[in-house]
Amino acid sequence: MDVSIIVPTYKPQEYIFECLDSLKRQSLDKEKFEVLIILNGDKEPYYTDIKKWIIENKLNNFKLLYSKLSGVSNARNIGLDLSEGKYIVFIDDDDYIGVNYLEELFIANVKLGSNTIVVTDQIRFEDKSNKILEKIKYSFRKYSIIETKIVFSVVWLKIIPKSIIGDIRFKTEYKNGEDTLFMLEISKNIESVRKTKNETFYYRRIRRNSAHFSKKNKREILKNTFMLFKDFSKFLFKKGYDKKFVFLEMLALFKGMLIQFKN
Repeated sequence: MDVSIIVPTYKPQEYIFECLDSLKRQSLDKEKFEVLIILNGDKEPYYTDIKKWIIENKLNNFKLLYSKLSGVSNARNIGLDLSEGKYIVFIDDDDYIGVNYLEELFIANVKLGSNTIVVTDQIRFEDKSNKILEKIKYSFRKYSIIETKIVFSVVWLKIIPKSIIGDIRFKTEYKNGEDTLFMLEISKNIESVRKTKNETFYYRRIRRNSAHFSKKNKREILKNTFMLFKDFSKFLFKKGYDKKFVFLEMLALFKGMLIQFKN
């Protein structure tokens, strides 16, 4: 098994089947990748519906897992613990990928080596209307984690060698910002960030009624930010971490808090 795709899902709507269908249609040989769907929280009718879809489509490389404990971090950790691939790809259940997405990421990472992660371009589209909001094609003068910070700090949009992750896992105590903390923690094992040679896209669904856009209590925002800030700051004193990158992430965290207050 070469690639493990981890798809966490909680009370999924119909869009999850658009996500899974994009994985079914991948140009990469089906023997080379597995799809781990981790349903968390409420089980039915979601488990039965997804299982039925997998069976109807005869997808032996798709595995449906379930956890009573809700939370995207917990779900991703289960996927990491059970994954068999040499490379990890994270996909959110309301997003989908281009038909050559896995193949382009996999081929590029094999060529570039185990200390590199490979990223793609993205298309952001509006939920329901499917209207394209933004088509983002990245170009980097340098391939450091600082220069590529705009795409480095999220877990989707890329392929990550499992050897880079090791035993690092997502912190389940956070309601947001956990993916940035995860990427910061694994950054010490990354020499460079590259892009796929050929064009391929990650399609990011923008849902205005999602948890990301919902209003949050200011006390909750402050608490989450303070906890993250404390964890981020620890890496300033740990060997192997780029101090400038850690500092920039801390500034971005503070900026994110102000944006949440404004919204």
